Amino acid sequence: MTTAVTRIPYPYFWLLSIPLLILGLWPEWRDFVHLWFGSIIYNHGFLVLGGIGYLLYVRRQQVDQLAVTGSIAGLTLLLGATTLLLFAQAADIRFVRLALVPFVIIFWGWSIWGQAFFRIAGGPILLLLFAVPFWDDLSPLLQHITVFFNDIFLQLADIKATINEFFIVLEVGTFLVEGGCSGVRYLMVALFLGSFYGQLYYRSATRTAMLMVMAGLLSMLANWIRVFGIIAAGHYSNMETSLVDDHELFGWVVFLVITLVPLFFIAGKLELEAPVGSTAKGPINMDAMTGNRAKRRLAWPVAASVLVVLPALATLAVAGRTERMAQSWNPSLPATGSDWRGPLKHADIWQPDYQNPDIDLSGVYVSDDLEQVQLQITGYRRQSQNKELIFYGNELFSKEDWRLVSSAKRDIPTASAVSPERVNETIIKHRADEAIVILWTWYEIGGALTDSRIEAKITGAFKKITGNNRGALWALASYCNKDTRPDCQRQRATFIRFLTNAGS
Repeated sequence: MTTAVTRIPYPYFWLLSIPLLILGLWPEWRDFVHLWFGSIIYNHGFLVLGGIGYLLYVRRQQVDQLAVTGSIAGLTLLLGATTLLLFAQAADIRFVRLALVPFVIIFWGWSIWGQAFFRIAGGPILLLLFAVPFWDDLSPLLQHITVFFNDIFLQLADIKATINEFFIVLEVGTFLVEGGCSGVRYLMVALFLGSFYGQLYYRSATRTAMLMVMAGLLSMLANWIRVFGIIAAGHYSNMETSLVDDHELFGWVVFLVITLVPLFFIAGKLELEAPVGSTAKGPINMDAMTGNRAKRRLAWPVAASVLVVLPALATLAVAGRTERMAQSWNPSLPATGSDWRGPLKHADIWQPDYQNPDIDLSGVYVSDDLEQVQLQITGYRRQSQNKELIFYGNELFSKEDWRLVSSAKRDIPTASAVSPERVNETIIKHRADEAIVILWTWYEIGGALTDSRIEAKITGAFKKITGNNRGALWALASYCNKDTRPDCQRQRATFIRFLTNAGS
């Protein structure tokens, strides 16, 4: 009996796959390019992308031998990855979206060609993780390690210094080990180069892992020496050397000498086998299907490719509905009963520090017993990158004008139609006149109310898929007594009265 297989010749493999993977993952590739261009920490991403292309080119003969077999496991993993990508796009969690890209590509190939695709192309494609924006989260830890070893180096060099967290204080001046001095850039590049070299020349994953470990350690050592060199130069030149302010080139020279040169000799010692791909003979895919019709074999690439473009298709499908719902949303400050007068415009108790909101409503309500409550509604009709409700650039108050006194969760004993059952309570003090203000805040996401940022982000993702992409911060504000320990109990009772009245 003969074995019938469906193979896609190597040139056609690229012609078919590259446009599909570019268009299907276009928002992610666009963000990769913006990240690599705009961030000094991740501008090695183009090097990573080139390395991936070169490794796949080296393995082109093995790719050419792949046979379409299909894989239920691969298709299931692809469905899970694209579903997660869809929600990450809706919630606009960039690092999750970008980290999913190599896995979507791998599961796509696995769905079509089986595990053989993962064995051949999985390693090179996973190199993309070295250019995904989560490595800078290691910066604080690497900063502490850098300061620790520089303290040792300074003692060995008999240079007197005082260490205060990330500040290294000498008699001639103070050096700050910032995030850029953590060495995370050198660590990423070194780990990438170690993995790239191992996949290119080794047939043992253990040797590749050993080379990566050595590359990581040498890159950290290079950064410690780089920072020490800058401090020593400042010490001996009485801070007159230009190296104190401009040390980018110096850093890469140290990286070359301390990391790349030793790594070259270490890699040669570990290189005991022939390059991967130079000795492979015969078909790589051992799971070739027998006797299947052409239509059934083509169903696998069709199904996998549809799943890849599913997030992009879903976004296009709801774009029109999203725009219509955004334009139709025009919230207003609620009316109150006879016990309150307002809203009075030009509220000046407090303002949130939010970026480019579409909705910015504020008014003061005054009760019959002259209690004042400011109601603030700040929101976005259509949330997008850098213009969204839950965003690091949005602050509840300006740090320049206010300082935090306390924050807590506060349950509302009586039901209200305009607020959830629990709100965020924040007490702040003005830096200039020391006025104390109590804030009750919560979020409205597509008509749903919550006090939780995480719940607001998740709810927003679900709502965005349906085309409802609006979101707003609701807040109540009032002055408290100016005591050393502010008493805001009267304001809390006033807030409850107001919410009960406004929701009736």
